[in-house]
Amino acid sequence: MTEQKNPQIVPRMVITITREEDQKKLEEVFDSMDIPMCFQFRGKGTAPSEMMDIFGLRGTTRLLTGAFLPKTQVKPLFEMMNKQLSFRHKGGGIAITVPMIGMQSCVVELLNHEKQEGAGSPLKGDETEVKEKSGYALIWVSVTGGYSDDVVDAARKAGAKGGTIMKGRRRSSERTSHHFGISMQEEQDFIMIVVPREKKNDTMAAIMDACGLQTKAHGVVWALPVDEVMGLAD
Repeated sequence: MTEQKNPQIVPRMVITITREEDQKKLEEVFDSMDIPMCFQFRGKGTAPSEMMDIFGLRGTTRLLTGAFLPKTQVKPLFEMMNKQLSFRHKGGGIAITVPMIGMQSCVVELLNHEKQEGAGSPLKGDETEVKEKSGYALIWVSVTGGYSDDVVDAARKAGAKGGTIMKGRRRSSERTSHHFGISMQEEQDFIMIVVPREKKNDTMAAIMDACGLQTKAHGVVWALPVDEVMGLAD
């Protein structure tokens, strides 16, 4: 099941861009918040120089980290990151959250299990509004290195046109690794696939059947809303 139906969880993906030397501090913050799984990449900014100057990111290697959490944990996480890291200073990095419109049910259950109590009530109807405004979805897939072609093949059979492949790392908590039988730190292939919203469920289901967590690929699949698309025909 790929749709998130539980109104008590409104998932977000938090994305941070930080200095490499802040990696340990960031991971300590995630561990203290019981965030069970994160994904990390290294790269350099390619935005126009004016934009890079605004964020203070130009000319240095940066660590891009993505992690899942309920919407109710966003504010406490941002408060802790602001205390422990250097977001207040130029060049210290940035953090954003993106609403999610699809996720494997087992990962949703994991987030529900890890969610701290007393964090407040989610905004009801939030996910429905996001879906209604999004004509496309960006499907992100994380699989063990070497299985990216299997993901793309499965997506194409479901009607997708292809995807973009990147290399990175997945870091899981000890509880998550034990629960799913995956290593705590694992080199990963990441695949980004943009599809019309009506094809999202079929595409995610096909990928999970071929490369899900219960397969040798140990795949994690999630979807993000896309507001605007250029250069992509239906």
